Amino acid sequence: MPLRSPGQPLAAQRAELGILLLCAACVGFGFADPARADLYMVRVAVLCVVPVALLIRGLSGASTDSNLAVRRGQRTPLWVPGAMVLAAILIQATGGAAGILTPLAFLAVVAASVSCGFRRSLPWALLLLLIIIAPSALGVAATATASTQLLFTLGVLLCSLVPGRSLAAEREAHEATRARLRALDDETGGLRAETTQVLPTYRGHGYDSADRDRDLRTIARELQQDMDRACNLLLSVTEAKAASVFRPDGNQHDRLVVVASAGDTHNLVREVGEREGIFAAALKAASPVLLDSPRPNDPRIVHRLPGAAPGCVLALPLVEAERRWGVMVVDCEKPGQITDERRALAADIADFVSRLITRAVDLSAIREGMRENHAFYEACREVSRHVKITDIANAVVSSAGEFVTLDACALALCDDDVAQMQVICAKGFRTEPPTTPFPIEHNEGLLAQSVRHQTPIDRPDLAGAHQPPLLFGRNSQPTRDFSSLLVLPILTPGGVDTQTLGALVVARRLGEGFNQEDLDRLQVLLHQVGAALCNGRLFSEHETRSITDGMTGLSNHGRFQDVLASKIAAADRTGLKLSLLLMDIDRFKNINDNFGHPMGDEVIRRLARVLEGHGRTGTDLAARYGGEEFCLVLDDTDALGAAVVADRLRQSFRNELFVYREGTKPRTFHCTVSVGIACYPDDAEEQGALIENADRALYVSKENGRDRTTCYGLSEHTVKTPPPMPRPKAH
Repeated sequence: MPLRSPGQPLAAQRAELGILLLCAACVGFGFADPARADLYMVRVAVLCVVPVALLIRGLSGASTDSNLAVRRGQRTPLWVPGAMVLAAILIQATGGAAGILTPLAFLAVVAASVSCGFRRSLPWALLLLLIIIAPSALGVAATATASTQLLFTLGVLLCSLVPGRSLAAEREAHEATRARLRALDDETGGLRAETTQVLPTYRGHGYDSADRDRDLRTIARELQQDMDRACNLLLSVTEAKAASVFRPDGNQHDRLVVVASAGDTHNLVREVGEREGIFAAALKAASPVLLDSPRPNDPRIVHRLPGAAPGCVLALPLVEAERRWGVMVVDCEKPGQITDERRALAADIADFVSRLITRAVDLSAIREGMRENHAFYEACREVSRHVKITDIANAVVSSAGEFVTLDACALALCDDDVAQMQVICAKGFRTEPPTTPFPIEHNEGLLAQSVRHQTPIDRPDLAGAHQPPLLFGRNSQPTRDFSSLLVLPILTPGGVDTQTLGALVVARRLGEGFNQEDLDRLQVLLHQVGAALCNGRLFSEHETRSITDGMTGLSNHGRFQDVLASKIAAADRTGLKLSLLLMDIDRFKNINDNFGHPMGDEVIRRLARVLEGHGRTGTDLAARYGGEEFCLVLDDTDALGAAVVADRLRQSFRNELFVYREGTKPRTFHCTVSVGIACYPDDAEEQGALIENADRALYVSKENGRDRTTCYGLSEHTVKTPPPMPRPKAH
């Protein structure tokens, strides 16, 4: 029947469970029975204190993780045993199994069974039955008939088993669903692996214009060959004299140029306007347009030189959904040569050519997109592989130029209050940006302005600007050697209540300003940068917590061992002495027993503050050794000097006044501390021996009356070897 709460010490858990079972034992001896007239209500009230406290704590103090564990049947919540014992007390106090509060037992058991399952609730239900039925059977509490006790027992057992089994069935169905989802995930993973093998591999290739142009030329050449074949096919099915494909010009979008042709092309015009003649009609109608028996020099025939007189002309628009790719034109020698059947076949061929163009454009876009994604992937991977803030900043500055043309790049980060910012990394600037922090105010330059308003700032007009703008604060020089720059804020991920983490600035000395594509690429990178910086801050906080005691803020035991080893190594190099003070709060168990653990924690925190006040900042180390034991490492200090510090420390701690408030009568008390001192290298020549000798000296201080200092190596305080320590060392 584990009763575990997140963050609660094991000793406290066992103490709570022991007190609760003691209350249950008292109920089992009939202490809540009304037949015992002496102090009846007082006994009932005292017995209710612990289960009520556990019930309130379990219902109000459970964390999300604890609730999840309860739902999975891995943990019994605190309120379950409290509710069971409380129900037993009230039932015995109102007449036992035949009393008016008997339904409380059923309610408590049902609630426990539904919450944590019958396996977790059944032991406590049996305890409830034991402390209700046993006193009645032994005659120390109100008796009930055998049938009443039997019905009560059956009711409690049914309330424990039936809802719990229903919950167990629901959990089994949930596990089956999870198993199916895992199978689906496995199948998805296999499909993903197979798809990866089919897709082209672009790793190792950078995203540059040469690769892009080479791919486009390859796709265009293959598309042109396909359109030539389509023109020949069109001549075959229509018996026309010429067929050609006009596509939009890459430089002038309102012009159409010949990209493929077949048949007689000696008087074919190579360039026409898309709003001229039969081309405009075909594109506007988005369906084939036929000119049968046109007049000589008909103005609608713009794709032939003047004097050409085809018998009929069929214009086929190349459209796919809303996209228009051009016009396919068929010239015939005789009027009426394009019959309905041939017109339908020509339209099918035009649709096929339209799909070819669509697939070619989509393939080009996919390949270019894959190259872009790979460039972003490489940049984001380089950023996300780091956890330290400086490494992340260096990765951003070095990778930003991989997919955006730039000459200079810098990254500045804000402090936690978003009041100041500082340039962390920069490259490409002829004058290095200042590394001192500058405030985030409206007159501190473009970086501060971008951070304050959380918006990009684009300045493509620097080449002709009369007054160059400030970039890195008022104490820096104006930006003069760039033609354009772009400042982008770095925000925390999420999109709601975002916080600004810093800003990235990129600049060019020559050429045009940054376009929308450049802005989009950099913003994609900065989304990853924002997440990486948040992780970097969390890592920094975790790194700090890993060497710090959570209660006192002092260094923890592991940090103490590491620092002591380094200080001993430094003492070996310099020849200076080193003293270790190991101290223990006197009669700390009595403090916890008499005033409670919260007051004990306050005593520990107060001693930690005293230690911080007596150590030299930057040289000495104060740490929590474990439990109520603390230590202080003094550089360049012998045992006599350490004893002076220890006596001042003991006096300061002795003067601390502690106030325990219990109701309206506060109680005050003082605490003392015992200290043991060992000096390196006088008392020990290695780290383990130094700690052990300081602990032996502390043991002597405890044995000689407490509240005193004992030096291990001094003649007037020579420490005799004590017997083995009976208590384990807390680490």
